[in-house]
Amino acid sequence: MDICYAIIMDILQKVDGSRKCSGIYYILTGKKTSQSLSDSQWFEIEQYYASLKGLTLDDFNSIIDELYMDELINLKEDNVFFVTKKGVEFLGEIKGRYLFIEKLNGLKYASIEHKCWQVITLFVQSLSNSLYNNFDFSPVIRDREAAEKVKILFPRSEQQRKHIASYLYNELNTVLQKCDSEGAEIFVKKLSGYNRVGNTFEQSAREWGLTKIETVLRFRSVLHQIFKSIREQPGMYPVLSSLIGDFIVVPALTKSALQTYQLLQKEKDIQEIMKIRNLKLSTMEDHLVEIAREIPEFSIHPYISEEDKEKVILFYNKTKENKLRPIKEAFPHLTYLQIRLVLAKEGGKHAVGSGT
Repeated sequence: MDICYAIIMDILQKVDGSRKCSGIYYILTGKKTSQSLSDSQWFEIEQYYASLKGLTLDDFNSIIDELYMDELINLKEDNVFFVTKKGVEFLGEIKGRYLFIEKLNGLKYASIEHKCWQVITLFVQSLSNSLYNNFDFSPVIRDREAAEKVKILFPRSEQQRKHIASYLYNELNTVLQKCDSEGAEIFVKKLSGYNRVGNTFEQSAREWGLTKIETVLRFRSVLHQIFKSIREQPGMYPVLSSLIGDFIVVPALTKSALQTYQLLQKEKDIQEIMKIRNLKLSTMEDHLVEIAREIPEFSIHPYISEEDKEKVILFYNKTKENKLRPIKEAFPHLTYLQIRLVLAKEGGKHAVGSGT
């Protein structure tokens, strides 16, 4: 069984019969709905969001059927499965092969990884060729936005180029030491340079004896580790930060929620935004929860008192309740929105999109 089976089984184990397979499929393929975004954090499976972007529904259902036939999962109710004891034991045996998955965070980074990689690989290729005085090469990336960014940041003098190359080597080396050896080598060999075109995923898969999907995921785990390192310590990675730092600081909001957030920044109230954007109340509330979850500086105090917030946090920490209704029953004077905002803001498990 390949990595797809391990990922799906791990999600099923963590969801523990609380979600239908359709919801799990949306998480795996990175569908940007309020439910899939919230569930990824609620069940602490952020690494799996958009992990299998190209997985077809037919292939997903085939994997579910195979796991069921092998008695690794069992049916709880219509389209809802749980991992059997046999499945738990099997998962424990194979998860050690895929420890690199913990470096992934598709929820935060899946939407930016392609643009960031384009800038990094084009900059490395350009820098490498310039050090050998070769300015007539075929760029591996022809994206206009990436090319413009590299052109603006590219060092002009030979001395500057040598310094930047040394700094960039050290920065990448520092990050790669935190990654698994296969992922690090796949990443390095995918870079192009002087008289060298980077590997395709197919070439790296053959070299390491991996499936293409696992090869891609190992590569993406390295990218995500780079993003995380820059986000946490930008001063340690000045060259990488200059190349892709502005992509990383952008909030991981859906396009619609971002538009709502921009209006909130202009001090528009909820009713005004709903009118301007023609939003339903439920959609507006989903946006507020998404913003609370993703924007550290966004305050929820206009929507709930500090006292009530602390009560909800205390109740959650005691019960670890992953459904909203029991919390609502404990605090009937609070709305579902208020509860969802508190859970979203506090991190860890986060607010689902309904009161069930």
